[in-house]
Amino acid sequence: MRKVIFVIGATASGKTYFIDQNYAGRDFDILNVYDYQQRAYTEAGFRESIPFGEEFRCLLKAQNMLLEDIVARLQAGRDVVVEQTFYKAKRRIAYIERIREAVEASIEFYVMCPSDSQWEKNIENRKLDGRFEAFKRNMEDFEFPNPAEGIDQIYEVVDGIITLRMDEPKPEIMERAKEELAKEAERLKAEDDKRRRKKELLESMETRPFWHYCEVCGKKEFVTAQEADDSGWDYPPRRGSFGVLSPRTCGNCCMVGTLYMKILAPGRLPVVLESELTPEELVTWRRIKGEPESLLKESPTQ
Repeated sequence: MRKVIFVIGATASGKTYFIDQNYAGRDFDILNVYDYQQRAYTEAGFRESIPFGEEFRCLLKAQNMLLEDIVARLQAGRDVVVEQTFYKAKRRIAYIERIREAVEASIEFYVMCPSDSQWEKNIENRKLDGRFEAFKRNMEDFEFPNPAEGIDQIYEVVDGIITLRMDEPKPEIMERAKEELAKEAERLKAEDDKRRRKKELLESMETRPFWHYCEVCGKKEFVTAQEADDSGWDYPPRRGSFGVLSPRTCGNCCMVGTLYMKILAPGRLPVVLESELTPEELVTWRRIKGEPESLLKESPTQ
């Protein structure tokens, strides 16, 4: 029977050291979720910074890549040691069920639970940013593994001392985790549907007519992007991007007098403060923020 060992815990809790001390040089494939996270970020094009809202999807993709790699190695006859965080039962359960479906394997968990003094020392040695209290707060939602999750052996590791810890099984953990995973899947599907609709709408803006508003002279026309471009409109999608501040002018007006030029004026921060806008500028700004949806129906006022 194959064996998969998960070494889990918080940042700087000693996971890597424990694995090096106990499994390096032995006949185990050693995998680290961090490597998969970096791969997911790179594949998504986020080498330096991650846009708000995208990090969760990258981390979820990394989790899935790691899981499938674990299964593949077990099926190839290899034993595996995995460095993970696994704060939540729902993440562990998803892994365990997938592994059980694919191969007969023994599943063990080692939970790193260092004393505060050891944990602080680890953080200092790694020169990590942030106060120890912040690291500790991140562990407040940690759910200690329970046998009901389908784990064969659970060990607690406190400053190098390994103790078998098989708490009383709590079947309700499974029900709660399933509900959480279902809600998460529903939320992600809703987000995907919204993204798809947004993408389809943006693509349609290349050919469908929509309202164009000149913020200088007040002219407005219901025309396609090509028709607007042919008559000199400075307007997305041919010039600039929807939802991003840039001049919105007809072919007879220049950008002097646009909100864009006001924001870029010398001596001020390039930030839009609604409290400093005139009523007309506020209409323009809110319409730009609402693009392209705001351009599909005629605005009652300019």
